[in-house]
Amino acid sequence: MTTDPRTSFLRFVTFINTGDASVGETVISPDAVFKTPFSPQPLRGLAGYLQILTIMRGAFSDIQWSVDQLVVEGDTVAARFELRGTHDGEFLGIPATGRTVTASASNFYRFDEGLIVDEVGQPDLPGILGQIGARPPSND
Repeated sequence: MTTDPRTSFLRFVTFINTGDASVGETVISPDAVFKTPFSPQPLRGLAGYLQILTIMRGAFSDIQWSVDQLVVEGDTVAARFELRGTHDGEFLGIPATGRTVTASASNFYRFDEGLIVDEVGQPDLPGILGQIGARPPSND
């Protein structure tokens, strides 16, 4: 298994787009800490990240993430994603609308021996909520 953060990160993108936990096991440290707006407390390890995917895939079953920008410096990766999906399930209390959503996310990852040990994720929640009619659309 590679310890190169860029290669490991690209394997992580495969994991989030497929939801394949066996791929996640190869890139997420059991001690990883994920800071996300979906939880007041950090989520931990593969089980924690699977919670994030359950929230997102439960609301947008066809969601896919694409990498728009990637910066790697040492053991740190900064990524700007575009996510796309159909709002076909409840999201943060908002019933399904059938609308297609496109939003960005900016995330920072730290790797150790090829495994993610820390992530801070910032999806454009105001933009997503605006697109599903939960608030006025943002002016991005």
